[in-house]
Amino acid sequence: MTYQPQLAQRFYNLHQNQDMFVLPNVWNGGSAKIFEKSGFSALATTSAGIAFALGYDDGEELAFDTLLWVVNQITSRITVPLSVDFERGYGESPEVVQANARKLLQAGAVGFNLEDGLANKTVDAPQVLKEKIQALATLKQELGINFVINARTDCYWHNLGTEQEKLKMAIENGHHFLEWGADCVFVPGRLSYQTIEILANEIPGPLNIILSDTSDDVQRLNQLGVKRLSTGSAPARQALTNLIKLANDTKATHFEPLLTNVLSYQEANDYFI
Repeated sequence: MTYQPQLAQRFYNLHQNQDMFVLPNVWNGGSAKIFEKSGFSALATTSAGIAFALGYDDGEELAFDTLLWVVNQITSRITVPLSVDFERGYGESPEVVQANARKLLQAGAVGFNLEDGLANKTVDAPQVLKEKIQALATLKQELGINFVINARTDCYWHNLGTEQEKLKMAIENGHHFLEWGADCVFVPGRLSYQTIEILANEIPGPLNIILSDTSDDVQRLNQLGVKRLSTGSAPARQALTNLIKLANDTKATHFEPLLTNVLSYQEANDYFI
């Protein structure tokens, strides 16, 4: 992709703008094409959505080669920047994480989510993420591609401690992540607006949060200083909700949903041209 450095810089610049941007999370080429056609300036993958679409539960069940295949599929169908949910980097050593990132960049990615969360609902020691972030930052310099390193701390996601303990951990981790070379700090969870305001004020860099029923007022989030609002697996789960209902309706021989208010074959085909 000869224009990849420009795509990467465009994505990086979104994090430096005054206003917040909404980043929808997609799971295959079709979903990516739909969100791009709706006017979004960038997209990101969702590990859960990819897993569900391929018939797996979420939880690092997919092989790295499968993720690489999905990313190649998506980037071949869109023209906007794509960030990849890299989970823990699909490896524990910084060397493996860097090698995996290199392959995803070759597939067209221009951003990575890299998290400290563990499958047992705890988080890594800071040193682990430090080495991984620094490995990605070194790759940026080597390749001359200003891709976005979005470092994620799962203290709220895994509900680790009291409110004050979680807040302290998120702020401290955010400072460290940025010092180690991250470009944005991701704190997912059901955060109150008060917590979001403190995080935005105390973390000296762009803040990314995930959409939830406690933080869905875009204007307010923008005023509080959030730079990036991710939808997470919600779009994939919404699509899954509709598909499960359709399956149950079809099993009950209730065919109306298949026959009314449905794109025609030609309309659907034309949409993806």
